[in-house]
Amino acid sequence: MLQEVVEDYATYLKLDVCNGFQIVQDVIDNMLTRLEELTSVLQIIRVKNSDCNLTVTEDVRKYRNEINVLSKKIATVNDVVLRLHSNVEILEKRVEKAEFDFGIHNDNKLKNLFKPFLKRKEPLIAKNTLEMPERLQFETVLDNFKN
Repeated sequence: MLQEVVEDYATYLKLDVCNGFQIVQDVIDNMLTRLEELTSVLQIIRVKNSDCNLTVTEDVRKYRNEINVLSKKIATVNDVVLRLHSNVEILEKRVEKAEFDFGIHNDNKLKNLFKPFLKRKEPLIAKNTLEMPERLQFETVLDNFKN
């Protein structure tokens, strides 16, 4: 009986180390294969990225002059828009001052529109506190649009 118990414990404690290591070796081999595949994919991406980078760089060099001309045109249009906006604001201030001086109220009555012309007031001493609108020189603006 003691012999049987010893044999049972011996079979219980027997380890199949070779089989266990083989499983680990298969997992490691599988991981190495996947790593090699990933490395090759990354290498392909690097080559494609380099090709794209060269193409884009060549295109930027090729169209640099056109980009500079377009940039100048955009800057010119922006300047014109800013000047026009400034002039419109100055004119709005003048219209508001004129409406106040002539006593025009924005209540949409036709009578109030003609009132300053029908009844003369004393001449007002106008203080020219408003700025003069800046004149645009279209020759200089149009020069920027020439190729």
